[in-house]
Amino acid sequence: MKQFFKKVLASAIGMFLGLLAALIFIPLVIAIFVKGMQGRIEPIEDKSVLLLDLHGRLVEKARPLDFDFFSRSPFSDDERGTGLYELTKAIDIAKKDKRIKGLYLQIGHIEAGWATTEALRRAILDFRTSEKFVYAYSESYDERTYYLATAADKIFMQPNGDIEFNGLEMISPFLKGLFVKLDVQPRIFRVGKFKAAVEPLILDKMSDENREQSKTLVDDLWTVVKTEIAGPRKLSPEAIDLLAEGLKISSAEEALAAKLVDQLAFEDEVKDLISQDTVGIDEDPEFVTPGQLLHNLGIETTTGKNKIAVVFAEGEIVGGSGDLDSIGSREFVETLDEARQDEDVKAIVLRVNSPGGDALASDVIWRELAITDKEIPVVSSMGDVAASGGYYIAAAGREIFAENATITGSIGVFGIMFGMEDFWAKKFAINFDRVVTHPYSDIGSSTRPMTEAEQARIQSDVERVYTRFVSVVRDSRKLDKDLDPGMFAEGRVWSGTRAKTLKLVDHIGGLQDAIKRAAELAELGDDYELETYPKPEEPFQMLFELVSGETARSIFSREGLLREVRNAVGGFPFTSGVYARLPFDLHVH
Repeated sequence: MKQFFKKVLASAIGMFLGLLAALIFIPLVIAIFVKGMQGRIEPIEDKSVLLLDLHGRLVEKARPLDFDFFSRSPFSDDERGTGLYELTKAIDIAKKDKRIKGLYLQIGHIEAGWATTEALRRAILDFRTSEKFVYAYSESYDERTYYLATAADKIFMQPNGDIEFNGLEMISPFLKGLFVKLDVQPRIFRVGKFKAAVEPLILDKMSDENREQSKTLVDDLWTVVKTEIAGPRKLSPEAIDLLAEGLKISSAEEALAAKLVDQLAFEDEVKDLISQDTVGIDEDPEFVTPGQLLHNLGIETTTGKNKIAVVFAEGEIVGGSGDLDSIGSREFVETLDEARQDEDVKAIVLRVNSPGGDALASDVIWRELAITDKEIPVVSSMGDVAASGGYYIAAAGREIFAENATITGSIGVFGIMFGMEDFWAKKFAINFDRVVTHPYSDIGSSTRPMTEAEQARIQSDVERVYTRFVSVVRDSRKLDKDLDPGMFAEGRVWSGTRAKTLKLVDHIGGLQDAIKRAAELAELGDDYELETYPKPEEPFQMLFELVSGETARSIFSREGLLREVRNAVGGFPFTSGVYARLPFDLHVH
């Protein structure tokens, strides 16, 4: 029997070591192979067509191949994603490259916010000024992908495909009933009647204030969408509304009859048409990818004396170290300092795509950006979301750019704690007792009721953070000191369009517009190059972090697990603390 257990133990150890070796060395071999293949990318032929295979997640900037998947949670099916920055850069290169005769949009299911879609669409429209053709094809369309497709000269659709064209909707989960069943009491502290992040915990439907701001936001987005669809399709916005109201469009034939698409065709037929426009009927077109263009011509060079640093801030804001899906205040400050210490960097563009997060971490980042702006110009550019803490850090910019569809504002603060005493006692018959040195030594404990004095103290702390937030916005945006905060704050969420009228942003435009403005403020003219931050880690550094256990600890830590649970049920924080965060994870479909 002893020998049997020895063999089992030896086999288990062998399997573990083998698995560990596979996890470490197989990706290493793949990375080295990919690195070697990068020098073998096929050259670009004359009469080529840029192919944009648009499906999956669009992120601000492409993430490195190498070992980044080690830092991804095992509980998430999130993909690395395609970078908007790289896509728009490739489109601009193709516009100027005489070898590129056109652009082919192969559209699938896209996971992107409306501002990202708006920015990509604008880049495609700019490509068309070169008088090269743009064709769009999809098997099926929804409002977002169709909106993108209307940037093309011609829109094609699979003959048996379908189209969803019934307007936009926003759905939020409400968990009050669940907490009642669990005997858990959410303890809520907030400032701002529109700060709705806590509503899913304490209500079973939207408050009147939340419904008002949500309806206004969705209406604003739809106004942008229907107006920009109507122009290229030679329809009125009112006609677009009628199509959406009556469920009149569902099949490919109905889309064609309504003049939403130009032709029903299978993909091979679309490619035949592209052949006719480029190399001739009897030849296949030469398709090139954005990667090929960027590899051949270079996405950016940093050899000159004048640089503009584009610093990406994407994800939730947290204190200390962040990861691929969050902005860590300590790491961000280090990144900003690295850019600022480069004497060749003459201006910084902060690209924000964040719903906010930790209020103190947001203040730390804001301060560092404000210091930087005293030395060199800082211009903020907002992506899909720059709300609450995301707006907090953007406010440090000398000027702010937003898309029409950017979700911003949410200038409010909240705190969450949970009363778990009934949960433990009633569900598991567990009670807690304690000894303390002072009356409030265990303030905030989830294992006992909270006194009125404790609640008042915590509410006071939340109000103090809110006062600081409003003060930062007033000073940064140079708002009238007598202006009622209810006019721009109170936790209300705004579209980029409305934020401009409220003077929360300066310009409607994208990242490239912000870069041009930063160059003007730094008096660089056209004599500058771009450098992006944070810089990707080297593969061997990431491997070292894996072996040393840092990544594993970040994945399996209590905070990491709580973050996964939080994301699964709608994005609000489970952990205690004071937050400057978007009232909800906004998904408008």
